[in-house]
Amino acid sequence: MRTGDVILAIASPPGHSARGIIRISGRRTFALLQPHLSLTPPEPDRRRGSFRTQLQSGNLQIPVVALMFPGPNSYTGEDAVELQLPGNPVLLERIIDGLIDSGSARDVQARRAEPGEFTARAFFNERMTLTQAEGVAATVAACSDAELRAAQLLLRGGLGSFAQSLADDLASTLALVEAGIDFTDEEDVVAIAPAELSRRLHGLLERVDERLRRCVGMEQLRAIPWVVLTGRANAGKSTLFNVLLGRERAVVSHRPGTTRDVLAEPLTIRTDHGPAEVMLVDLAGAERAESALGEQMQAVAKDATERAELLVHCLPANEPDESEFPAGKVVVVRSKADLVNRTPLLSASEREALYVSAHSGWGMDDLRDTIARHLADRAVSLAADAVALQPRHEANLRAARENLSRALQVVEPVREAHDLPEPELVAAAMRSALDDLASLAGDITADEVLGRIFATFCVGK
Repeated sequence: MRTGDVILAIASPPGHSARGIIRISGRRTFALLQPHLSLTPPEPDRRRGSFRTQLQSGNLQIPVVALMFPGPNSYTGEDAVELQLPGNPVLLERIIDGLIDSGSARDVQARRAEPGEFTARAFFNERMTLTQAEGVAATVAACSDAELRAAQLLLRGGLGSFAQSLADDLASTLALVEAGIDFTDEEDVVAIAPAELSRRLHGLLERVDERLRRCVGMEQLRAIPWVVLTGRANAGKSTLFNVLLGRERAVVSHRPGTTRDVLAEPLTIRTDHGPAEVMLVDLAGAERAESALGEQMQAVAKDATERAELLVHCLPANEPDESEFPAGKVVVVRSKADLVNRTPLLSASEREALYVSAHSGWGMDDLRDTIARHLADRAVSLAADAVALQPRHEANLRAARENLSRALQVVEPVREAHDLPEPELVAAAMRSALDDLASLAGDITADEVLGRIFATFCVGK
């Protein structure tokens, strides 16, 4: 990763849009843009200007809004610019190519950004810690509200601040232990008594244990249980999907086959432990596949059904129930109950069914409670004061705990002694714990760890 070049990337989502974004950063960003901007490089932290470029198709002027961020107060800590212009993918690519060629002709080294390079530069320029950088990656990858909250906690630096505070206290105690090694020959000089050292090590261990108790693994948040709506076409699945979510997410039509793909959205349910999330999934109707597209639709639906932890089988209230599902995995929902005028009892197959009407709202609370009752123990939740840990974070915390315990094992048998008989062993274990905490905070990190973290980013972040 060459840090001296100006880097460019499209930072807006793929496809056509009213406005696209090109992100640029580097020490010579303004020199790269100088021939194309109608304004000189700004002195304030943020200014608006216009950008002009020539396309190969002719002498065209492209209207552009330029947001300029002189370093070191930018996201990356370098001079940075975001260009907002018509969101045509071909236009965006050609402007980047034109800027790179223009820079090359004037000895300004510019190139396309590597994945995660903008955030990597922010880290190397001390604009954020490593755990905050991982929070950016987790925010981009979040698929549920719980994952997004966890990512935001990382991004705000809570875990890094905890590790730094713990490391500061550990370093102060380690300094006393190492001072005692320097005065080994002085019998009357005791930098820290074993009893005091034991008390401090116990306190550090309790803080680590408390943090581990209030943390969940990020992989646990990603293992969100699926609730899949099944049934024939026009059974009311998409309407139920929208009503449960509280917004119009799926297109609803009386024409069969409107839903062709798997639609998945996080749904918040109420449990005894507070709000939690499941993934609500809407499928195409279970009809015979009579084309290549139909076969593909049914294959995708089959995969989603097999992955589901709960199936909500939708069946219009005035039709017989002849479906077969594994016991315990399915909830039969009699949809469109407002169209029938009878008291809901049992379905034709003697299975208990929920009668609901998405139009009137009748039975919808019962359906939500039923989903919560089936999945309360497996739904994903994140307490307000909890932190989701990446595998690296948990490994560092547990390694620090193990090294603190190793130091304590040496100290405890001699806690009533005047001084430590083997201070070198204690100091070595404490130093290892300090290295673990420093790695967690991002102060000491191997190159291969950095490479793995930033390689998970998408280009333009």
